[in-house]
Amino acid sequence: MSVEQEEPLEEPLDVGPAVGGDLPVTDGDREHVIGLLNSAFAEGRLLLSERDERIDQARAAQVFDDLIPLTRDLIADTPTAASTGAAAVQGIQPLAPGEPVTDSVVAVFGGNDRSGYWTVRPTTSAIAAFGGIDLDLTQARLTASELRINVCACFGGITIIVPEGTEVVNEASGVFGGIDSRNLVPPRAGMPRITIKGVALFGGVEIRHTRRRNSAAQSVNSKNPYSPKN
Repeated sequence: MSVEQEEPLEEPLDVGPAVGGDLPVTDGDREHVIGLLNSAFAEGRLLLSERDERIDQARAAQVFDDLIPLTRDLIADTPTAASTGAAAVQGIQPLAPGEPVTDSVVAVFGGNDRSGYWTVRPTTSAIAAFGGIDLDLTQARLTASELRINVCACFGGITIIVPEGTEVVNEASGVFGGIDSRNLVPPRAGMPRITIKGVALFGGVEIRHTRRRNSAAQSVNSKNPYSPKN
């Protein structure tokens, strides 16, 4: 009695080592997939819970085989689908190859004001110790659909001004301090998502849409002759 040998399974066309599925992914690859997921959510093709779950998986992805399943049911079989997904989120100007993906803004016994046109990288750390920081994103270059701002306000203040309609996820904590994001309007589809993490220790962090006449950095500058004036 002869036993028929099973034919080896063919490797899928869109994943696997034959097409580079085992190659490591970069932060830019992860951000591209996150952009596609946000676009699908904005178009009603994903529920909020589905989008968030897939975004968590995208952030944890190590190789392309981890990323590809996250958008397989979302991308049409056309050359332009993958290349235009991130651009569907309004105002995104992705980083060029080689540009840093992180940034730091520090104010110690002084003030630091980022406003007008400046580059907001995917991850920004803001540290205010006995000082004040203003981060005005309303006219800035936003480089990813998912942005993260890590805050540490120690006997200081940090003000983050975001464009109206931006989705803000406030995960920061106050320890003998406060985090205020009460005056934000509801998010709009197609806008970036900004996650705030960190702590206010004997200090304060405020997230809002409009810039006040006296900002946190300007208030510190007016009292400290050694702090920057711009």
